[in-house]
Amino acid sequence: MKDRSQSIVYINDLEVGKRPLADLSLRTGSAGFVFVGDDGSVCNDLQLSLSINSTHALMGHGVIEDLNKVETQGRVGTGMDVLVPPSQLEAVRQIFYRADSKTYGGTHEFVVGADADTEYRIRIDNREYQNTLSGLQYLLRTASHEGMAVWLSI
Repeated sequence: MKDRSQSIVYINDLEVGKRPLADLSLRTGSAGFVFVGDDGSVCNDLQLSLSINSTHALMGHGVIEDLNKVETQGRVGTGMDVLVPPSQLEAVRQIFYRADSKTYGGTHEFVVGADADTEYRIRIDNREYQNTLSGLQYLLRTASHEGMAVWLSI
C-alpha cells in the first residue's frame, strides 16, 4: 500500500539500469501436458509460457487461491511444477473460464515491489491476459479429451 511520500512507477516505464527488475517480485509461469512413458517415466511438454502480465493478473484476481482449492499434486504459486490429474481438469478449466469475466470493463494494477521512495506496480494488459486464459482453457480441454494430465508452474 502506497504511503503519501512514495511515488508510483509502473514496470513498463522503468528505464534500463534505473532499477534492476530482479529486485522486484516479478513472477512468470508455464503450463503443459504430462506424458507418462511405458516404463513409468514422466515427461513435461511445455505448451504455454505465462508472461509477467498474465501471472500477476492470475495472482491479483485470486485465481491462484481458487486453483489451490482443487485437488492437485502440489500448491500453485510456489514456483514448483504442480500436477493437475485428469479427474480435476474440468474444475481447473472452469476456474480459468470464470477468471475471464473479471477482465472486462476495467483497468487493473497490482503492486510488485516497493522501497522507501517508490511503489512499483504492473498495469494489466487485459487482451494479453485473455489470450493466456484462452490458451490455458484449450490446454486443459485438449488434455481432458486425450486422457492426459497437465502441469502448471507459477
